[in-house]
This record gives sequence, C-alpha cells and structure tokens, in this order.
Amino acid sequence: MKKIAIIGDYNQNEESHCLIMESIKEVAEEIHGELKAQWIMSDALDVSEEHLKLFDGFWFSPGSPYKDAKNVLSAIQYARKNGVPALGTCAGFQHMVIEFARNVLGLSGADSEENDMECADAVIAKLSCTLMNKKERLKISDSNSILARTTGGNEFIGEYRCNYGFDEAYRSAFQNSDMITAIVETKNGYLRGFELKEHPFYVGTLFIPQLDFRGDSSYRIIKSFVKVVLDMEE
Repeated sequence: MKKIAIIGDYNQNEESHCLIMESIKEVAEEIHGELKAQWIMSDALDVSEEHLKLFDGFWFSPGSPYKDAKNVLSAIQYARKNGVPALGTCAGFQHMVIEFARNVLGLSGADSEENDMECADAVIAKLSCTLMNKKERLKISDSNSILARTTGGNEFIGEYRCNYGFDEAYRSAFQNSDMITAIVETKNGYLRGFELKEHPFYVGTLFIPQLDFRGDSSYRIIKSFVKVVLDMEE
C-alpha cells in the first residue's frame, strides 16, 4: 500500500487541514487506489533518510510558521532530490520556495519574513494586500506542463488563506532556473505557484486546491498528485 506523509502542524479547526485528508481519501477511492495518509507534526518529523524513504509522496501543508521549519525544509529537499512526488500548498509552497532558493539558487540566507525578519534574502515576504479568503484567476506559463494538463487548460481559479507570498524581487533568479518548467501567475504577473521539470510531480501552490474540494478547478491538482503517487513503481 502506498503512503503519503502530510507534513505540518495539524489544527482541527483549520478547514484547509481537514480537507487534506478528505481529499486524499476521496481521490484514492475514485480511482480505486490503496493509499494511506499519515499526518506528521513538523516538530515530530524524523528527517533521516531511513524514515523519509518509507513514504511514496509528501504533502506540505498550510499553517505557518511551522513549529520546526528546519525539519520541513529537510523533507522538501529529500523529495526534490530523490524524485518523490510532492505537493506544497500555502505554507508548503512558501517553504518549497525557500528550499529551492537556498539549495538550488545558492541563496543560503533565504527565508520567509514570517520566520526571520532579519534574513538576508526574504524570498517570502508579507503581501502588500492580504489574500486571506480571496480568490484569483490564474494562468500557467507552459501549456505542456503537468499543471496545465491537470487543470484542463492554462487558466483556473485559486483560493487563498494567506498574508505572505513570493517576493517578486527574486522572480528573475527563480524563473530563469533551468529546473523550473512552469509558473502559475495572476493576470498582473504575480507568482502563485511553480512546477519542477524532470520530476514525477513537484508542485508548490500559494493557493489551496483542497478548498476546491470535489470541484473542477484547482482540485484537479490533488487528483493528479494522488494518481502519480499510486502509479509510482516500488
């Protein structure tokens, strides 16, 4: 049976957390797949390779700041480097950006202003306009990407619960990396998600697809993630 680790600090009163488990169960049943999801709090996560390799996929959850961001970043790096399907939503996306900036772009001091106001490179910064309980129409830069094929086209609706997002000052360094295959952005050009190339599934989204539960917009991303996990060879 395939296993997904949901990494983050679970809050039973947080809608986006509750919908993660429901979404995974719903999609697995829909495609008749045997799948177990396990939620692991960030400060309880064993980041040894021996433990991480027990999982066939990782979902990095909303809810920042994490109790132990270092653990989350270690798991993100493991998933990226070892080709393990990974989905990061909201805070998960933010920490995927941080890990990428540090370990791919060479910005060793990269972090979120929410984690460290004095960090050398705040690749995640407080938004000038909050996205709490907001929706946006989004587009995908590459029509041949997993994201574009998953959502059925280049445009869809994303929903948010966040006050922090990608710092556009780092857009060129990030988007020009040859490891990025697709960018999700608003009509005004603000980055809201990304996908890595040459990876079975590595997607980070500032928007929260589980809020589109059973919907026909961003929820398709979750369906694609679960399907890839189930289809991966042992």
